Amino acid sequence: MKEGSLGEVVQKNAATRRLRVLSAVGLVSFAASLVNPYGWQLYGHIYSYLSNRFLMDHVEEFQSPNFHGVAQKCFLALLLITVAALAYRGRELRLSEGLTVLFAVYAGLYASRNIPVSSILLVMIVAPLVPAKLGEGFLRRMFAVEAGQRGHAWPLLALVLTFFVAVNGGRIGSDLLMDAHFGSKRMPVEAVNYLEQHGVKGPVLSPDYWGGYLIYRFYPRAQVVADDRHDLYGEEFFRSYLKMMHGERGWEEFLSAHDAAFVLLPRDGALASLLAESKEWKSIYSDNLAVLFSRDLTNPDGSGLPQAH
Repeated sequence: MKEGSLGEVVQKNAATRRLRVLSAVGLVSFAASLVNPYGWQLYGHIYSYLSNRFLMDHVEEFQSPNFHGVAQKCFLALLLITVAALAYRGRELRLSEGLTVLFAVYAGLYASRNIPVSSILLVMIVAPLVPAKLGEGFLRRMFAVEAGQRGHAWPLLALVLTFFVAVNGGRIGSDLLMDAHFGSKRMPVEAVNYLEQHGVKGPVLSPDYWGGYLIYRFYPRAQVVADDRHDLYGEEFFRSYLKMMHGERGWEEFLSAHDAAFVLLPRDGALASLLAESKEWKSIYSDNLAVLFSRDLTNPDGSGLPQAH
């Protein structure tokens, strides 16, 4: 047998063994995934969600990326590097690698939520194509810096100390060193503080992207009407919700159907303008980010909720 033929046989046998191992691992992983409270129906739920065109067209993470964001700009830079690398050494790609690049580019441009996986795939394929000389100078400098470093135990000590402070509620003794909190420029922190101070117990409606924060702050004292788990609410719920948020004809139907006692909204939104003109709702609190409306200025338990100025 010729030497070339023998090498091909060895490679084919190795590839066959890898295929068997990966197939076995895949089957075992699939079987393990069925060990969940819903069994095979979990896959049915995922399929019905991802195949619902209305949800895919209206849920932000499934829409094409907005390249004004930082993560999206990084992905765009990676796409440009990919184009340059393919133009320089694209003929060296195997067919499987070329198909992987096409899939990664399509997936990343199709939906924002695919950007992390698409970026990993592109780096795995494109990195070997980048000329090594481009990184040699940088690597030499980094090796020189690392070789001159001393005191490697200090980072480990800092990590242990940080962990200890976090476990102790951010304190060392009576001194508060860590005070983790939600940013008041993105989340309605002050408005929720106002509601908590007045012991709100009624259902609170907010935009879906604030819903998780409200659940975090209110559970189990008060219900939250909607959050961003769109697959759990279903298409009809989401259709009615979007009609209300956009101020379209029939926007009152969602509020009537879900009996919200308070509505917390971005102050410049369409729905906030409609509620400000409504006789049924009245603004009881506002700041630079949010405005809070009450149906009748009275808590469900009968206690008064004064108007904020």
